[in-house]
Amino acid sequence: MARPIKQKVDYFPHYVKGGKTLFILEEKYGNDGYAFWFKLLEVLCDSDGHFIDCRNLSNWEFLLAKTHTDAERAEEIISTLVNLGKIDAELWAEKVIWVQSLLNNVSSVYERRRENLPVKPNLSQAIILDEVNKCEQKPTKTEVIESENRQSRVK
Repeated sequence: MARPIKQKVDYFPHYVKGGKTLFILEEKYGNDGYAFWFKLLEVLCDSDGHFIDCRNLSNWEFLLAKTHTDAERAEEIISTLVNLGKIDAELWAEKVIWVQSLLNNVSSVYERRRENLPVKPNLSQAIILDEVNKCEQKPTKTEVIESENRQSRVK
């Protein structure tokens, strides 16, 4: 049986010399802006298809937890990234995060895998992949214990 196609990467280039984007994020948001940007890139790299559908509450909550920001601050930073052309404006209008420059930076990984580079999702694809990801997620040990505790209280 063939190996399933993997549309995730384990790394992305983090260039030592920061550009305009990092300068603006740090100037406007301090370390929150810097950390948010790189943690966002980490989440995107570990997401099938390299996009995040924030219409799904668990995806949005995970992004907020991962970046240690609240919803208002995250939306401010994302809005700045949209204005800088780093996050796709059309998809963000529908609460989906896509960063084309990230795909450009990891394209060599897909060349070595001899796989096609993921392409900008259409919204119906985002919904379908999100449903697949929900089905594949295994509950954490904490979630299992909490579920068992709830069930025992109901009995």
